Amino acid sequence: MFSEPMVISSISFFKAPGATEDRVTFYEYYVYMGYCASNELGAYYNSNYINGVKYTVLERTDPITFYDTDPTIYFDTPFFYDPANGNLLFEIAWPDGRDEIYTYSSTESLTTCVYGAYDLPYGEQYYERPHILLNGEMALEQTTFAGIKALFR
Repeated sequence: MFSEPMVISSISFFKAPGATEDRVTFYEYYVYMGYCASNELGAYYNSNYINGVKYTVLERTDPITFYDTDPTIYFDTPFFYDPANGNLLFEIAWPDGRDEIYTYSSTESLTTCVYGAYDLPYGEQYYERPHILLNGEMALEQTTFAGIKALFR
């Protein structure tokens, strides 16, 4: 899928048609990225990262509001992704748990997404994966997202 490294500076979500809100506000919001050795995610968040290492690319402790129909999350620190190091793994966490971004998703044959409560170290494994767009520099061939894993809590 990915043949060349790239710098990922933001991610965009493809908003689902039942999402009636024109904006969503989070009072704390965190995005982490790293590498995953497996093609399938386990229930425990940190055990999915290679050697338990994850990088903070966005940390907001003040309210952050997304107004767009297809929200884009811009990172404070871009993430250099090299496919030779493993599958891309990203984690989005918001402690208040009230609002969320509703996106289109696709059903996969492996568990490529984990959802769970913010204060728990584990979540429920899902076969659905949200539709996202990775934005950045360098070569990213948008043919399949099989190597991308997602954690939401």
